[in-house]
Amino acid sequence: MSQSNLIQAIASAQDHAINSIDADRTIRDEILDRLAHQDWTGFGSRNVIVTDGVVHLWGLVGSQEEHKALLALAEGIPGVVRVSDETIPAY
Repeated sequence: MSQSNLIQAIASAQDHAINSIDADRTIRDEILDRLAHQDWTGFGSRNVIVTDGVVHLWGLVGSQEEHKALLALAEGIPGVVRVSDETIPAY
């Protein structure tokens, strides 16, 4: 492998990482925007993490209905690969 090939590979990997971070940020922003318009939940922004298209939901959930709705909301966002449900039922 030549030095120019190595540099090209590193640059390509960096571009991919930046694109992935941007995509994750877009997904998180969309989830937070949709949550802000819902009166059925007080689920906070500190409880949503997105990594490589995987949405991690953390924290207390007030009811089974809210839990189902949160999962459905997150799963319905374009670009979401899967939802990692780390919530704790408070019901």
